[in-house]
Formats: sequence, C-alpha cells, structure tokens
Amino acid sequence: MMADLAALLPEGLAVAVEKACGARITGVRPRGGGGASRDGAELDLAWPDGRTASAYMNHDVHKAGAGDDAAFLREAAVLRALSGPLASAGVRVAPYFASIPEQRALVCGLVKGEDRFGNLADAQQRSALARDFMAQLAALHRIDVAKAPVEGMGRVEPAEALIRRRIATVRETNSGKAWDPLIHLSLDWLEANIPDDMPPPVIVHGDAGPGNFLFEGDRVTALLDWELVHYGDPMADLAMLCLRMLFQGFVPLPEAFAAYEAAGGYPVDLKRLRFWRLLFQTGFARRSRYDDPDAPPPPNLGMNLVYSTIHRRVLSEALADAADVALPQVALPEALPGAHDHSYSIALDDIRNTIVPRLTDQQAAVKAKGMARLIKWWRAIERFGPGFQAAEKSELETTLNQEFADHAAAWSAFCECVAGGSIAIDRAIILCNAHETREAALMADAMGGLAATTFAALE
Repeated sequence: MMADLAALLPEGLAVAVEKACGARITGVRPRGGGGASRDGAELDLAWPDGRTASAYMNHDVHKAGAGDDAAFLREAAVLRALSGPLASAGVRVAPYFASIPEQRALVCGLVKGEDRFGNLADAQQRSALARDFMAQLAALHRIDVAKAPVEGMGRVEPAEALIRRRIATVRETNSGKAWDPLIHLSLDWLEANIPDDMPPPVIVHGDAGPGNFLFEGDRVTALLDWELVHYGDPMADLAMLCLRMLFQGFVPLPEAFAAYEAAGGYPVDLKRLRFWRLLFQTGFARRSRYDDPDAPPPPNLGMNLVYSTIHRRVLSEALADAADVALPQVALPEALPGAHDHSYSIALDDIRNTIVPRLTDQQAAVKAKGMARLIKWWRAIERFGPGFQAAEKSELETTLNQEFADHAAAWSAFCECVAGGSIAIDRAIILCNAHETREAALMADAMGGLAATTFAALE
C-alpha cells in the first residue's frame, strides 16, 4: 500500500485493515461515517488471488461514538452471522469482510443503493419500500436465538435484565458535575414502570429506521449501522424507528406497524413501545462532554450538538407525556442582535459560498457544514443567552421561594432539590422542559428544519 493512501486514514488503521482482510488497499476515499458517531471511508481492496472488491469501512478510533467495545463486538458478530450461517433468514446486510476491535473499525462490502428515504416523492414507492423494510425487521425478529445464539453476541437473557442494566449504567454516569435532573427524573419513571409482559428475546437491530438502510426502487438492499444491536424485546426496534423519524421522514407509523405485523412480526404493543422509546431517548439525551478536555473529540461536533439538543428537548416532552404532566408555554424573551453578529454572518457566508462549493473531499464538506452549525449556535448564545438565563432564574426563584445571586446558583439549588426529592415531580418536569426548550431555541438556526421535530403519532 502506498504511503499517501495510508495517510488518508488514522495512524495504523490501514495496516490493520490489510492484515485483517488479507488484502491490499489500492484506493481510499474518506467519507462521513454513521450519522455523527463515526467516521468512514470507501476502500478498494485487492487479494493475492486476483479478486478485487470495493468496501465501506466505518471507524471510531477515538471511541467517541455510540456504544462501547462490547457493542462493537456484537455488531461485528451479527454481520458475520447474517452474511454467513444466518444468511437463510433473508435479512439483507453488507457482506462482512473484517473487523478491527482495537480501533472499532468494521469493513464490509459496498452495497448499491440510496439511503435518503425522505427524498422519495412517489407515495406508492414510499409505501412499498416501507413494507419491505418492516418485513426485514420481522425477518430479523423471527430468528430463533434460543436455539441458535449468535456467536460473539454474548448470552441471551430476558429483556428485563437489559432494561435494569441500562438504567443502572445511566444512573452511574449521571453523577458528579455531569449530574442531570432531567435524566434523574426519567430514570425514576422508567424504573417504576418496567413492562412485565415481554416475549422471549430476539435480535434487535437497535437503530432501525430511515437513513439506516439502503434501497433500490421499492426494495431494501441492506440494513446499515448495527452498532446498537442486542438481544431484547422486538418492540425496541419499533421504538427506535420513532427516534429515527425525529431526523428523517418515513410513512405514518400505523401504516408501518401494520406492515410489520402482516410480514409475520410480533403483535405491536404500544405501551411497551412507549417505554422503550423513553428508555432509548434517556440514553441518547445524556449531556455531552464536548467541553471536557479529557473527552475524545466527536467526528462532527456541530451535528453531535444538534442531535443531543433534539434528544433532550424531545425527552423532556416525552417524560411529561408519560408522567401525565401538562406543559405550559415557555417564555423565550426576544433580543437585539449581539455585538459580534455581523462577524458571525461573514464567517457563515464564507463557509456557504466559498469553502463548501470548492471542497471535493466529502468528509471535509461535512465537517465544514458542521462548523457552520456551531457558528450559528454561538451567535444565538450571544444574542439570546442572557435573556433566557434571566427568565429561567426568575422561574426557579418563584418555584423554590428563594432569591439567588445568579443563574448558576439558582440552577444548582434546583438540582439539589430534584436529587433530594424536595420538589414536586410535576413541577420539576415542567422546569426541565423549560430549560431544554430554551437550549433548543439557541440551537434552532443551526438545526434548520429539524428545530420543531417531535415524535410521530403512534395511532
């Protein structure tokens, strides 16, 4: 392999890929990876026997993305199985080539297809493709893991054990300076409402929905991004579909659920689905550590912040719905443009009109657009931040019946009350929602069309 090709990948990764695949890398094209959680690259591979293939590799060498090392091993295991011993199940995946656990790199054959379901204008094509996708989920859930567990995915255990472990894990991380009242309140509700009627575990894709499958015409060519795969309740995949639809359009959920059942899937249980939706949302909504100098850098900070902000606002709304709390309108004080508003506009124009149009490197273009989102956020913080904090400080003082020197002191006192259980739960949820609504308003310009997204109707 030539040195200039190796330089397009993180240090040492090219050598590791060639060793794992038993092939030589003859071409590298860096790409944006899985959502905002991974980087990627298209590779051209050549084997000693003369075979050649194009492959796609996603990687998370800094381990800043979703999941952990165990999750990566599960992802590699299920793709290896669905490409080989479980191929007869009919679940379409990119053919597994190799994995490098130390760098969380996964190499699979390149599959033809588009991934932008939301761009489809033909209603009949959308419905037919959605039916095929839901049939793929049904086929995955029909695999009998009690008889044939997937080698490398770990032991098969009841879904309740997974739920309790996830709640405990999030509680453990929700501590110290990172302690979060919204996460605390959501975990309390989840722990008190664990479903008691779940079926035997199945293979759950874990991130199923629009954007995570390729298609040609009205047929799915491959399910993508298995980094959250696990054994669990089939309703978990339908819940994750709801989360995916926060960011990309799909068919109405009742239509999707009917297609799933018609294809041999499990009966749709909306109560369990709502529980899993809130559990996943709680995990995704943990506060990000992007300003922590000890935390690994995310692949795309701008998009990571957009996703995190949406997940937190939607979680505050979903928790209120689950706890039957009516949310009042949130005060969003108007403000004049900030002192540096014009400078921000110049920087944004440079990115939009000069930098991005001249970039031929797709990965660089994605990161440039992410930088534009950050600039829009910084501009909003300068303009609206002081007024938003003043409004929140006033609300906290009214609720806690106490005056505070500044916003930070008021928020700290509120957190202490939530942690100690000395504030009514409904009032705490309302204040958390107000906080997240204002945080989302600061990010609104950066989010564009995603600013008002919320869960699609289940019925």
